[in-house]
Amino acid sequence: MPEILRNAHYVVTLDPVAQLARVTRSALPSESPAQFEERWMEVSRALDQAGRSGLSLLVDLRAAVGRNDPEFEAAMLRLRPVVMRGFRRVGILVRTTVGALQIHRHLREDGVERMIGSDEAQLLDYLSGAPRRGR
Repeated sequence: MPEILRNAHYVVTLDPVAQLARVTRSALPSESPAQFEERWMEVSRALDQAGRSGLSLLVDLRAAVGRNDPEFEAAMLRLRPVVMRGFRRVGILVRTTVGALQIHRHLREDGVERMIGSDEAQLLDYLSGAPRRGR
């Protein structure tokens, strides 16, 4: 997939055939909440330029080091709607159960439906609109 953004914390790719934007988080920790917010806004601007309408979004957080201190939580609360708005479907790929629980808490706060899981193939099926396995 062609890259539309790369910085120390994120790689954003776009697959026009699959109608999928993918944001992959690196393992490099953010130095501050301000840097965290700045990097996510870079991601959001890249997604704006790509055009969100008709696309699904996969956010791969498997390499990320979780943060739940108040400053980072406040930044995420502000950023999630900005970054994830306008997509047909959103899927969040996590590595651990703890990561999934944290993202589920965010979903309750946002009131937005997203699929969360550690099975990339299942998330890609969901994002493509394919019927879910096991149903």
